[in-house]
Amino acid sequence: MLGTLGLWALLPAAVQAPPSRRTCVFFEAPGVQGSTETLGKLLDAGPGPPRLIRCLYSHCCFGIWNLTQDQTQVEMQGCQEDDEPGCDSPQCDLSPRAHPSPGSTLFTCSCGTDLCNANYSHLPPRKSPGSLDSQGPQPAPGKVIWMALALLGLCLLLLLLGNTILALLQRKACPCRVPGGSQPEPEAERDWLAELPELPELSFSQVIQEGDLTVVWAGELQGELVAIKAFPPRAMAQFQAERALYQLPGLQHDHIVRFITSSKGSPGPLPCGPLLVLELHPKGSLYHYLTWHTSDWRSSMRMALSLTQGLVFLHEELWQDGHYKPSIAHRDLSSQNVLIREDGSCVIGDLGLALVLPGFTQPPARGPIQPRSPAAIMEAGTQRYMAPELLDKTLDLQDWGLALRRADIYSLALLLWEILSRCSDLWPDSRPPPFQLAYEAELGSSPTSSELWTLTVEERRRPHVPTTWHCFSTDPGGLRDLLEDCWDADPEARLTAECVQQRLAALASSPETCPALEECHLVCPPLHLEDCLSTPTPLHSSL
Repeated sequence: MLGTLGLWALLPAAVQAPPSRRTCVFFEAPGVQGSTETLGKLLDAGPGPPRLIRCLYSHCCFGIWNLTQDQTQVEMQGCQEDDEPGCDSPQCDLSPRAHPSPGSTLFTCSCGTDLCNANYSHLPPRKSPGSLDSQGPQPAPGKVIWMALALLGLCLLLLLLGNTILALLQRKACPCRVPGGSQPEPEAERDWLAELPELPELSFSQVIQEGDLTVVWAGELQGELVAIKAFPPRAMAQFQAERALYQLPGLQHDHIVRFITSSKGSPGPLPCGPLLVLELHPKGSLYHYLTWHTSDWRSSMRMALSLTQGLVFLHEELWQDGHYKPSIAHRDLSSQNVLIREDGSCVIGDLGLALVLPGFTQPPARGPIQPRSPAAIMEAGTQRYMAPELLDKTLDLQDWGLALRRADIYSLALLLWEILSRCSDLWPDSRPPPFQLAYEAELGSSPTSSELWTLTVEERRRPHVPTTWHCFSTDPGGLRDLLEDCWDADPEARLTAECVQQRLAALASSPETCPALEECHLVCPPLHLEDCLSTPTPLHSSL
């Protein structure tokens, strides 16, 4: 279960530039006229300077410092417009360029390595205002010593700053080692860690999500931008279970996050741990996207349909290209664990709590260890999206595979409601209200399990469906009926994922008008809902 850190919005700029482009520190002091921001793509927009920029037109960084009698202050840092002479220098060697005012001198540098303009290597003697080449009046010996000490302290400070920038913003996968003074790892964990390969070409750039155990980084692997899910060494069992799921034969789908490889390593000096390298989706999570964007009916239906198609695939038990793919319950569907692709469709991610379910024809040849206790079966992720039967511990343990699929459908309904709540075409003035999570209007941003139980189990309340949603598609009650048939308090009354997909497809293809009721034709009409209830999904074959 991951909590978004709000950094996904920074990634599109990072992914548009080839990895071979030069990366420089970017800074512009307040009051500086003009900007070099257009010479590159900003990679970091944290709370304060410095930031990073990836150059578009050169392989050269620059820096400008203003030296006065009292201090040295950085004025600008960024990308050069072209590879001018001096760009082949590996470090920032300052040269005096101008005297903007009496008693101050501007020093500049050009250099040709990543982040080389973070700090300068040495400061040339300051020239007099009259001439950049002539030697000005010499200060008193005491003043020289004072200035030397001040500049030495400033240089040490800048060197420390540069090292910090390099450590934080250009982290590489480090060789695995046990830090001094750390607790010894259990033998089983050390054995598993030893079997994982190290990938020297894997680099970490910035954190994009963080949870109780794992941290997800954006990074690069052999020139491809990737997401790196880093586990601490103590979470080896969780890593093994999630990796086993991703490695199931046939678990490839357009709307399930793509697994690339597994490895071991860590960003910076952190203890080495297991890593999952996954496909990166720079648009970020569904939560982040809905917070900052509204969508028309067509785009909203694309998100809703693709999300449902991903869940249909997980729930299906099928043979595909000669491989058996078991039925899988996700158990942690939330708008933070669903990602947005470049085409606006959804991808289901974070299979950390997913479970392989008992098969109808044969058990899977391999996969995550099956739960052995009721507590393990009823374990779920984000409380806000937990089905009522999980909140009140009444999940059907006799047929727990079917019960967990039905619980997924409840979570799906809340996600569909969140998507529709930001559809501009469903509001009279085409202005949806600010995004709110399911039940946020009723319980706030951090509801307790007790509050959720009271609202959803005891009071049987669900997120509000505005009346403006009723007369948009060919069936005035289509959206409300769909949601109610998915988040029904009775798990047996809920639709299957496949039927949700059919109902959404019918709604998506309907015109944006409200014809007579007798013209409504849905794939699963209300009079025949028994055909869509969450019964076991039959085995499909592509042979």
